[in-house]
Amino acid sequence: MHEELPQDVKTIIWGAAAIFILLAFFIVSIVLLFNTRKNRLIRERILLQSQHTQALLQTQLEIQEQTLKTISQEIHDNVGQVLSLAKLNLKTLDMDTGVSREEKIDKSVELVSKAINDLRDLSRSLNGDKIADLGLRDAIDNELKIIQNTGLFHTALTVEGSPYILQSQHEMVIFRIVQESLNNAVKHSKAHNINILLNYLPSHCSIRITDDGQGFNATLLESTQTGIGLKNMQSRASLINAYFSIQSEPGKGTTVLIDSPDKNAE
Repeated sequence: MHEELPQDVKTIIWGAAAIFILLAFFIVSIVLLFNTRKNRLIRERILLQSQHTQALLQTQLEIQEQTLKTISQEIHDNVGQVLSLAKLNLKTLDMDTGVSREEKIDKSVELVSKAINDLRDLSRSLNGDKIADLGLRDAIDNELKIIQNTGLFHTALTVEGSPYILQSQHEMVIFRIVQESLNNAVKHSKAHNINILLNYLPSHCSIRITDDGQGFNATLLESTQTGIGLKNMQSRASLINAYFSIQSEPGKGTTVLIDSPDKNAE
């Protein structure tokens, strides 16, 4: 017969077995918890990436929508008027209006040439990927030219530093913010002058948009459509980790400042 183990030895064995079981249960629980958290983080990352992609696509669609609106208005207000004047000149060639046929023909050719040049500028805007084709600087310059051609505003673009290309997504989002800022200035500011300073610094690109319009009190705009628009621009800037601010006071115009992310950042 086997000699029965002393009680204290049994206690130690049972205690060791219990500790081993608890330790195994603890390890399994930790592994399961780790895997659960890991899977949740993966799902959250996929969701954030999807939301980020959707936001970028929405920005691109808004650029195209705003561009089409601008082009439609420009064709109606500018190109259409120029061609109407050319048509009027040609219809009155044989009428005695105090202006010779040659002068009317020359003026008509000049007007048609202007319409062609204006349409050429507009055709660049029709390109859905014009930021990639033109680059940020030329795309902004093209927007200002369209505004200038209305005859209602004087616009100017000043470029400082040596131009370089930012990440395509960054340029797209920044251009949309610039486009919306210009749209606000044209619609609401009652300004005469709209100026943009595009400063290419070693680490990032800084954009300052100023107008000499009526300005506004930013604290009173929270629930208004304009206030919502400003929040949308802030959200777009956050999308690419850009800095965005608006400075304005009644009677003192408005300044919009955009700083791109570090150009070397991933």
